[in-house]
Amino acid sequence: MNAETIQFLLTTLMELATLVCAYAALRLYKKKWQPRMAMLLVPLLANAILYAIYETTPFFYLGVILLLCIPFVWPRKSA
Repeated sequence: MNAETIQFLLTTLMELATLVCAYAALRLYKKKWQPRMAMLLVPLLANAILYAIYETTPFFYLGVILLLCIPFVWPRKSA
């Protein structure tokens, strides 16, 4: 496989992973916050690494989506 095919497959994989992880982390509101936060931070780290490697905007925007989800998963003092 050439570099463009690998980049396309990684972009598609990370788009799906970002959407699934963001949805699951926000839906599991009765569970503990640590696994939910890990569900957001692992794809966020992968998007950051892939953005540093390929320097294309889809990985950056996927990371922004995950960053916007973090305040909704962060634990409150009353919880």
